[in-house]
Amino acid sequence: MKPEIHYHALHSSPFDLPTSTPLVLALVGGGGKTSAAFWLANQFRRQGHCVFVSTTTKMFLPKETQADHFINLEQEENPLIALSQLHLSDPSITFCYQKRIKGNNTNDKIKVSGVTAELIDNLKSDSPFTVFIIEADGAKCLPIKAPDRHEPCIPISSDMVIGVTGAEIIHTRATPERIHRWNTFSALTQCSEGDMIDHRILGNLIEHQHGMFKHAPEQATKIWLINKIDLVTNYQQLTQLAHQVMIQTTQLDAIWLASMHSRTPIKDVLTRN
Repeated sequence: MKPEIHYHALHSSPFDLPTSTPLVLALVGGGGKTSAAFWLANQFRRQGHCVFVSTTTKMFLPKETQADHFINLEQEENPLIALSQLHLSDPSITFCYQKRIKGNNTNDKIKVSGVTAELIDNLKSDSPFTVFIIEADGAKCLPIKAPDRHEPCIPISSDMVIGVTGAEIIHTRATPERIHRWNTFSALTQCSEGDMIDHRILGNLIEHQHGMFKHAPEQATKIWLINKIDLVTNYQQLTQLAHQVMIQTTQLDAIWLASMHSRTPIKDVLTRN
């Protein structure tokens, strides 16, 4: 029997959690993880949470306006103690990183290395933070990827894993230069150069044990976030593809269709009955 799929607006419930229940969200894939991370962080801050944002890999250092607090752990002998003893009384966003990474050119954006997945797991049970949002994957600014052997680095305590894909890659011909880790992607999805990136290929990426949700805890809610929907010319065709992928996969709990730089980013949500 085919699952019953529902379309609806995103309700506040994913962002309306009691502060006594810490939540860990991990973002993987490509196509706008950082934008999604800080949009989520702002949603939770509005709900009264103290939000911890970081990465278990590398990411660009956010702008000063994106977080209330910035913490560099490079000089800390015991990051767990330093973070668990912070006093945060007001709702806020704290961005935490291990150290800055020097670029080749002075005009390069500053990249930083993040924290370990184990640190997140320990902080979840003993820290002032009530929500943790973690970039657990890198994609070199490309819209889609397949994980390498060591990727992604997802905390085992993650309650939700969000796989991000840039909508601009969907319904286009596959070319290696637009897909991060092309050889792995091709093998996992049975996609050859020049193939149309359609529901079959995307469903294979989502469903494969070494695909988009590789290393995701079994109990975690799994969301596919299709970002940058403003870049597609046929939105109805995109929603049809999302519906097909939801039907053909078992991994997904929901699909969000979004444009993270919009005032109201999430346009539609598909959920499985």
